[in-house]
Amino acid sequence: MMEEYGTVVELKDAGVATILCCRSSMCEHCAAAEACHSGNDKQTMLVDAINPLGATVGQRVRLAVDTSSFLRSSFILYIVPLIALVIGAASGEMLGRLLHLNADPNLLAALFGTVFLVGSLLFIKFAGKILSNERYMPRITAIIEEEN
Repeated sequence: MMEEYGTVVELKDAGVATILCCRSSMCEHCAAAEACHSGNDKQTMLVDAINPLGATVGQRVRLAVDTSSFLRSSFILYIVPLIALVIGAASGEMLGRLLHLNADPNLLAALFGTVFLVGSLLFIKFAGKILSNERYMPRITAIIEEEN
């Protein structure tokens, strides 16, 4: 279980809260670090999380993400497009060799690989909007009481 701490900055409908978190050491090595929703500076980020505890704006909270969900989503985002690229390239080259077209099989491999890669990314993007994201979203697991 991966945990982060942050402050609730916005409440959204359907029990979701936006949390302002400080970037941790894990963020430095993440391939998607630049694509993250950043705060006003490079040291913070905004995270949408499920709010089952009813945290309110201004409260400090602890977020948790299940490791298996994190690994599953990483596989979907990084490995599935790579597999689609390889399948597209292989099928393009086989098709070019079987049909004996005037086109270079390597050119067809590059074209099919690119089409399959872009197609897989578009599929992931639109499927992510349709499917429930609750399995992959972090959850607020505790409201941290500030001591005076």
